[in-house]
Amino acid sequence: MRAPTARLSPEDRTPTVRLRAGDRPLPPTPGQHSAEEEMEAHLDQIQASRPLRRAAQRARRRTKWWLVALAIVSGLAVAAACTAGAFIVLREGEPDPSASSAEPVAGQPSSVDEFAGAPDVVDPIASRATDTAPISVEELFGADAIVPDGGTGAYKVLETETLSNCADAGLDELADLLDDADCTQTVRATLVNPDGGYAATAGVLNLADAAEADSLRAAIEAGLEGGFAALRTDGEAAELGRAATMVGYNTYGHYLMYVVIGRTDGEPIEEASEPVRAIVSDLVDVWFIDQLNPRREVQ
Repeated sequence: MRAPTARLSPEDRTPTVRLRAGDRPLPPTPGQHSAEEEMEAHLDQIQASRPLRRAAQRARRRTKWWLVALAIVSGLAVAAACTAGAFIVLREGEPDPSASSAEPVAGQPSSVDEFAGAPDVVDPIASRATDTAPISVEELFGADAIVPDGGTGAYKVLETETLSNCADAGLDELADLLDDADCTQTVRATLVNPDGGYAATAGVLNLADAAEADSLRAAIEAGLEGGFAALRTDGEAAELGRAATMVGYNTYGHYLMYVVIGRTDGEPIEEASEPVRAIVSDLVDVWFIDQLNPRREVQ
């Protein structure tokens, strides 16, 4: 005989499953039950004994507490790592204690002392040791005429000469001083000024250093006997040095520059007139310095 079947309306139906003797439960749909429910269902499916069920529950509880402990330890490790990272970042912005506490070694100059004073500036042409190249006619008088910058005009070059014995460029006491000086050469030339009224011998002496040049200049200013010799030539400079002349001179580094001026008509020079002053300025103060100045710039 069949068992009565109850018919339920859709509203009265429940998701329960009625089992008959010998039937095994179907596994629940994944995601519909918790882990405990899934485990219980699995135990029912395999018809686990009561001791097995209790062992499974104890294992489940141990696993749960292990996961909790693992989560706690992991959290502590992450927090410790974050703390260490923050310390390192902040540490980078702090001064090094070992560097700040280091004491200077006794007798060792500090960085402030090293730069307390500016280094001495050495003039390249203050000495022949740093300005080793000899001067030449081409350097000082490289054309048939020279034109000092801002001067009165072109000076015609009549004759040039290089003297290895500087005493030959002087007379009397000056010649003696030059003979004793550490002078290696004299480069000189005889020129005529732009209006043709004056002839002049202009030259440069190559001395050991600026101190010797200044000493020689002081001796000349003191009024020693003699002076610079003129380089006489034919023509417009034939009378140079036969009558009274004027001498101008100056120093530039280890060089002594000079000019001997006379009239082309042979008349003596009685005073330092404007043309005479212009010749000294053009040749000594402008031309020679302009020619020697590149030695200072290229060193």
